[in-house]
Amino acid sequence: MIRSGWAGTSRRVGWVVLTAAVCLGTVGGAMWWVQQARTPAPQQFVVTAEQPRLYWLKVQQGKEMLVSDPLLTAPKNNPTAALRQAMNLLLGTPPKDMTTAIPSGTRLLGLELKNGAVYLNLSREFTSGGGSYSVIYRVAQVIYTASSLNPQAPIYLHIEGQPAPPIAGEGLVIDYPTTRRQFAQDVGLPLI
Repeated sequence: MIRSGWAGTSRRVGWVVLTAAVCLGTVGGAMWWVQQARTPAPQQFVVTAEQPRLYWLKVQQGKEMLVSDPLLTAPKNNPTAALRQAMNLLLGTPPKDMTTAIPSGTRLLGLELKNGAVYLNLSREFTSGGGSYSVIYRVAQVIYTASSLNPQAPIYLHIEGQPAPPIAGEGLVIDYPTTRRQFAQDVGLPLI
């Protein structure tokens, strides 16, 4: 029997290729598992209140203050629809004996609840006009209303699809994201 010099070599090459494939598969699988362990699972939006609340301005004891008004007609089993309804009402005409700092013509362009947070997209009218007082209270109205189903939820405020810029030349910079507590601390408002 004549043996070719290649027969033993091809078997060795086959074993080397097989061993390399098993090693690469094991390393690749381990890397995938580590990456999956590092990637946080998407969070659900946690609802901690029965219905959304709209935050308006009202003169009380000679001072204008934020006051809340429950939205009793909001859908109970759909927090996104409930907050969307609340935000659209907030951007409209205030109830009797109340006022708003939100500029007329401001529109809700989008609202999503994802990864435990509220993502708001408002039209550019939101950034127009007003002094420091007006700017602080318009942002407060939006943040407090948007977080009314969960006061701890982070709020991502966008204007025309972009993170909110300093508003109305007043230099009010909004943390991205912000929370009701953080905003109240930053501007000196009571946490209601």
